This record gives sequence, C-alpha cells and structure tokens, in this order.
Amino acid sequence: MAYSLNGKIAFVTGGASGIGAALVKRLLEEDVKHVAVLDVTEEAGIALQNELNTKYKENKVSFIKCDVTDKERFLEAFKDVRDKNGNIDVVINSAGILDDTPESYTKEININLTSLITSSLHAWKIMNKEKGGSGGTIINFSSIAAISKIVFVPVYSATKSAVLKFSTCLGDDVHYSRSGVRVLTMCFGLTDTPILKNLTKVFDDSVKGDLAVFKLQSPESAAEAVIEVYKKGASGSVWLSTTDKPALDITNEHDKSIQLFDYCVYD
Repeated sequence: MAYSLNGKIAFVTGGASGIGAALVKRLLEEDVKHVAVLDVTEEAGIALQNELNTKYKENKVSFIKCDVTDKERFLEAFKDVRDKNGNIDVVINSAGILDDTPESYTKEININLTSLITSSLHAWKIMNKEKGGSGGTIINFSSIAAISKIVFVPVYSATKSAVLKFSTCLGDDVHYSRSGVRVLTMCFGLTDTPILKNLTKVFDDSVKGDLAVFKLQSPESAAEAVIEVYKKGASGSVWLSTTDKPALDITNEHDKSIQLFDYCVYD
C-alpha cells in the first residue's frame, strides 16, 4: 500500500536543525497541509519557520519552542497543534543528543528515550481508531548503534536500542490492526548533523580517527529516506538509512535475530 503526505498535519520534534530541519522541508515538498516544528533552539526554529512560510506563502509551518523532557509543556504542544489544525496525522520523533558524559547521560536518556515514549504513546492514543481517532503514522529515530556494537557510546547505544524495541513492539500488527496507527523505525548511520559535534567531548582522538573512515551521509539524504519509508513502510518495520543510499528495509534481519532465541522461551 502506498501512503501519501498530501494534506496531512505533521508534528516534528527536534525539527530546527539536522535531519529534522531537512525533513520539514521535504514534508512541504510533499504538500502537507501544516508542519509543527518543536525544538529548544528558538533562533534556528523561527528562522526556519520564516524561511518556509515566505517560500510557500501559506503559513504552513509553525515553530513551537519546547523542551521535550518537560512533559506538561510537551503535551500542551500536542493540544495546541490539534486545536489549531483539527488533527495530527504524522508524528516524527527526531529530537536526540549524543552525550555519554557523566554530567549529561541522564539528559541523553530523557531526550532520546523517555520523551520519545511519551510522544509515541500520546500520539498513539489520539490517533487510535478505537478511541475515536482516524489513524496515523509515528516515525521514531533510532540508529545503527541499535543494531551494531559501538562500544564508545554505551548510553547512546542503550537509548537507541530501547527505541528500536519499543517501536517494533508498539507497531506490531497486534496493535496496528486495531488502532490504525503505523509505527516505523529509522536506523540512521553517521549523518552530518550538529549531534556529531559532541564527539569532541565523548571520544578521544584515536577513536575519532577510527570513525573518520566512515562516510557521512547528508541530512537531506536521511530526510529523503524518511519520506520513502513513510510512503511504503509497514507498521512495525525497521529501516536503515546510511551513506546517502536509499532506505533499506531490514525488518527481516531484525526479526531473525529475535526468532533465533524464541526457542529458549517457547520450546
């Protein structure tokens, strides 16, 4: 089944920079009705809003300054967007940081995982057909750190692994068949975004040298992959986006890793 973004109301966290900002631009090219951009970076968010509203001349973008770890304010933002637009059809949880330092790892967990769960469960509730919603799509951002062993960032890897497990469970057909809410997981490779700036705090020079052999993909390529996955991804599916290549469906490989150990539980 092919899905269209035409006329949809989208809600993007972490949308002022990086993949999020590139994705907001692509959503408008797909003729969504409106995009709500949430971020803590007010200057960049307002600049993006003004740039795109000038280009499209329909006030299609609204920036909302919001710390996603502030649950009360976060849920208020959902309400504000619904009140102004009548609905939310697509929620994309892009907000994330990479900072495993002793001073910041709890913040990393709260942004990368806790707030994503808060957003997903709330979106799932308001979109749920059994609860009066009209269905919709949630796209959660994970990482290659969830599907490979990157020992230098154990906390970051843990958050992204949890995102992957949470999203595939919530997106399983057991839930989708009743709710009408698709949940898709994007695993990104190294992408040229502000998040990589924290490498100077997390890694020493020898580790950064090892990482230098990996090709960075552009935020625009990552955003294009998200659009592709929205259009054709089945609920519960897992996708890889890396090195500027088209999105790759890795659901079967993910499922095989689970099936390998099912016999321990069921046999």
